[in-house]
Amino acid sequence: MAKSHALSLDQKQRMLDSIGAFRTWLLKTLPRSEVAVYDDFKFPRPTRDDWVMWVDSKDSAVHFNSFILCKCSFEYFEMVVIHECFHLFVQDLPNKADARMVKHGFGETVMKMLDIEADYFTAQFYKETKNASLVDIFSLYEEGSRVFGDPRVLTPKLERFIGSILSIANMYFNHPTKTKVIEADLYLPTIDGIHTEETLYVVISRNAHYMLDQIRANAHDFAEIKKAYANIGGLTRRGYVELLMKFSSRALKRDLPARIERQVKALR
Repeated sequence: MAKSHALSLDQKQRMLDSIGAFRTWLLKTLPRSEVAVYDDFKFPRPTRDDWVMWVDSKDSAVHFNSFILCKCSFEYFEMVVIHECFHLFVQDLPNKADARMVKHGFGETVMKMLDIEADYFTAQFYKETKNASLVDIFSLYEEGSRVFGDPRVLTPKLERFIGSILSIANMYFNHPTKTKVIEADLYLPTIDGIHTEETLYVVISRNAHYMLDQIRANAHDFAEIKKAYANIGGLTRRGYVELLMKFSSRALKRDLPARIERQVKALR
């Protein structure tokens, strides 16, 4: 039987509960940020149109398009919605037109950093409230690669993907337990020069300041991470997660903890 595009009543309630929990968590985690208030969340008839979240300017109702549910799990769609809610609650980017304005006015670089930040805080929310492991997060990313994977490897999207992977992995490597994360390090890489050097340059946003750094990566590492990004076949879930773990631990110069290695080997 074909999977439905629409959410069941139970799934809608679960989604509303998650959105409420995320907003409450944001208020505690980012006390100096203005977290916007939205009270009306709707899940209308799914459409093929290219949007996941849309805010009606007339009544501020927030609409979510569940069309991708036909090719992904509820858990993955839930993570996508939480990511979109970060754009909405914290960054004030309710619609695709706002993202286009950012790209036009400030360039791709700023939009990449906003997306990496949304990915990072989504993962931190999952870590601290759902007890999600790094393997759990990367497993959901594997599912996302099958939903949104594209054999055309566009530089800005690949750099955003690498930045999110490194930012999230670094958080888990530095905070392996459920203890609250205090300092957020967001990695924004550039892939220029990857074929001639053994490093990638990154700008790291560390709370209130920025710094230039280098991560360890060569042409082979780059080819492997492109394979994961495009995911046009040939990678199992375990193979995909393993690839991201190897890339992250090498790039960040960290040994992969034995606990994570066991969790990867347990994947099917």
